[in-house]
Amino acid sequence: MDPQLLLLRSLHIVFGAFWVGTDAFLVFLLLPRLRSLGRDIEQPVMTSLMRVVPPVLMASSLITVASGTWLIGLMRGWNLNWIWANGWGGATAVGIVGTVIALIVGFGVIPPLTMRMDKLARGFDRRSPTRAEDSALQSLTARITSLARANSALLIIVVVSMAVARFV
Repeated sequence: MDPQLLLLRSLHIVFGAFWVGTDAFLVFLLLPRLRSLGRDIEQPVMTSLMRVVPPVLMASSLITVASGTWLIGLMRGWNLNWIWANGWGGATAVGIVGTVIALIVGFGVIPPLTMRMDKLARGFDRRSPTRAEDSALQSLTARITSLARANSALLIIVVVSMAVARFV
């Protein structure tokens, strides 16, 4: 195998697995457990994690997308004729579309909601929230949680589509 293809495939698989695995772990395991422990525990842990997790996931996703794009370009040519030519193209197209949607939601939709939630929570840092503040916080939390779960599920679908592409 061509060393360039080997390197690109390795980068794509390792960073893709890290991106999707970390996202799924956070969304389906860690965050629900932290929420069940209460705001006093959840907030400092999440504050600490959110300083490092988004930049690391962003870097991992960009390496995954760049290496995947380069791989497809080298393997199938830089035209789009391969997309509907066979099962591989269709499965890969599903993965590409899912990836684009996941990037938009994960790095474009969720962060502004999280910033609004953080700003609201800082407003009652040393006092109990009012009923309206608590309701707004719960609403934002539910919205972010739903989006994050859907996004993580989409990333899992992307991984499956890419994994089965060579067999369809």
